[in-house]
Amino acid sequence: MPPILPPETVPETALEALARSCGLSLPLAELLWRRGHRSPEEARAWLDADPRGLHDPFLFRAMPRAVERIRKALRDRERILIHGDYDVDGLTGTVVLLSFFRMLQAEVDWFIPRRDQGYSFSEASIEKIREGGHRLCISVDNGTAAGREIEAIQALGCDVLVTDHHGGSGDPAPAFAILNPRLEDAGYPDPHLAGVGVAFKLAWAVAESFSSRRILSEEFRRYLHDAAALVALGTVADIVPLTGENRILVRMGMKALRHTGNPGLAALLDVLGPERRTMSAEDVSFRLGPRLNAAGRMGHADTALRLLTASSYGEARRLADELERMNRRRQQVEAATLEKAEAFLASAPGGTSTPVLLAWGEDWHLGVLGIVAARLVDKYRRPALVLTVKDGLAQGSGRSLGGIDLRALLERVSDRLLRWGGHARAVGLRCRAEDCEGLREALRQAPLPGVNRPEAPIQAEVRAPLARWSSSELKALARFRPFGEGNPLPRFLATGVRISRNARRIGPGGRGLLGTAIQDGTALSFHAPVLGHRLEEFLGRPGPWTLLYTPQFAARPEAGPIQLHVHAIEAEASRSRSLPAEERA
Repeated sequence: MPPILPPETVPETALEALARSCGLSLPLAELLWRRGHRSPEEARAWLDADPRGLHDPFLFRAMPRAVERIRKALRDRERILIHGDYDVDGLTGTVVLLSFFRMLQAEVDWFIPRRDQGYSFSEASIEKIREGGHRLCISVDNGTAAGREIEAIQALGCDVLVTDHHGGSGDPAPAFAILNPRLEDAGYPDPHLAGVGVAFKLAWAVAESFSSRRILSEEFRRYLHDAAALVALGTVADIVPLTGENRILVRMGMKALRHTGNPGLAALLDVLGPERRTMSAEDVSFRLGPRLNAAGRMGHADTALRLLTASSYGEARRLADELERMNRRRQQVEAATLEKAEAFLASAPGGTSTPVLLAWGEDWHLGVLGIVAARLVDKYRRPALVLTVKDGLAQGSGRSLGGIDLRALLERVSDRLLRWGGHARAVGLRCRAEDCEGLREALRQAPLPGVNRPEAPIQAEVRAPLARWSSSELKALARFRPFGEGNPLPRFLATGVRISRNARRIGPGGRGLLGTAIQDGTALSFHAPVLGHRLEEFLGRPGPWTLLYTPQFAARPEAGPIQLHVHAIEAEASRSRSLPAEERA
C-alpha cells in the first residue's frame, strides 16, 4: 500500500471566509479549497449543481440534422432501430431512447449485441437491419469508429445516427450524423458526457422541436423523471468524470432514482434491501451497476433491458430476481478466473512486477475479464489486461489507475492488435493468440502515458478526528455528492487510532475488512473494501494507526448511525500503553 501523505497547510483566513459564505464547517471548507473551489461564488454554484447549468443540446453541430431526420422518420412512420450496447451505459441509453420513441408511438425496435459478437456494429447488426426493414438506426454508446459496418448499413437504405462518447483511432464513420462530444468538430462544450447522456440530449432536442404543449405534458414529465434516473445509472457506472454537466445530471438522477415509479428500477432497488432512500452514487457503482451488467456478462443484456422497460412490478420483480441469480453466478466465475489469472502471472516472466500486467488463458469467461482486471489493479497497483483465447483469437478487457491512460498505451502497441478501444481507465482489445507473447513484451517496453504513477503516495485532504462527525455534518458533506470519477470520495486523516479485536474479513474471498476504529474515546464502525488480507496484522498490533477515511451514514442499523469507509491504514510509531476496555471486547 502506498504511503499516506498528510495535507499541506492552507490559508486560515481564506477558509474562514469560504466557510461563512457556504455555511460549512472549517474542515468542509478546507475540502472545497483542496478541490479547487476557492471563490465563494464559484464554490456555492458547484455545491448547488443547479439544473440551469445544463447546456442546450443544439450546441452539437450535428443536432439539427439529426433531429430533422428523426422527425421525418416519425412523419413517414419509418421503422427505427435503437442499436445499443451490453454495458450499463449503453443499456440505460437504449432504454432512454426506446421509451422516448414509444411515448411518441413510433415504429421502434432495439438491438443489443451479445458480448461474443463484439462491441459496436457487426455483421449481426447488419443482418438485423436487413431483416427488419429499418430505415433509421440510432446507435447508443457506440458507432463512431464502425466505418465499414455503417457504410454497409446505409447501402441498405437505412440512415445511421451515431450517439457515442468514445474516441476513435481513425476517421469517424460516414454516418448520416454523429453526436459525440469528444470529437473535435462536435461543437459541444462538455466532452465528458456518458453515452446515456448523449442519448438523453438527443431526446431532449427532439422534444424541444415539438410544441411547448407536448414538452409540458404529464406523460413527458413522467418520462423525464424516469430518464433522469437512467442517466444517473449509466453515467456513474461508466466511470466518466462527475464534473460539469455530469455532476448536475447525476445529482438530479439520484434523487429521481430514490423515488422512481419505474417498475424495473423499483424492483431492482427492492432486491437490494431497504436502503433505497440513502442510495448513493457509490451504491450505483458497486451494487446496482454490477447486477445490471450481469445480464450482458453471463447471458444476454436483453434480460436487463426487459427489466428496465417492464410494464408491471410483478414482471419486473421476476426479472430482478433473475438478474440477482446471474450476479451470484458471475461472482463465482469471477473468483475462479481471478485465481487462474494470478497463477498465470506468478509463472510469467517478471511476475506481478511488470509495469503492465497481461494474463491470458484458454476459454476464460469473456464476461468477467474486465472485473478480473480491476481486481488485479486493486491488488498489485498497476494496469492490467486479461484475455481469453479461443479459435486462434485472444480478446478481453483492461483496467487502469491513477493518471495512466490505458487507451493511449494500446495505441503505442497497436501493431500487435487487431482491434481496441475504450477510455483512459477501461479498454477492450483483440489480437491473434500467437501475438500474446509479443504484446506482453511490447507493453513491457512502452512508456506509460500519464502524469501519475501507481506507487505515488496517497494524499490526505483534511485532518479530521473521528469525534468530528455528526448527522448534521454528514448532511453538510452530502452537498459535495455525487462522488465518483473526477470527484472522488473525500479523504480525511485521523491519527492515533486503534482497531478493536472484533475486526473480521467480509465479502468474496475475504477481500474486505469490517471492524471498529477507536480514537480518544470515540468508537465508529468501519468498512475497508480491500484490506481483508491485512486482518492478522491489525489483530496482532491494535495500534496506533493512521486512518485515511470517508465518513458515511451507515447502511445497516447494527453498524451504528455513522460508519467509516476506510481507504488506507498505516502503522504509527509504537506507544506503550494498555488497551482501553472497549478494545479488549
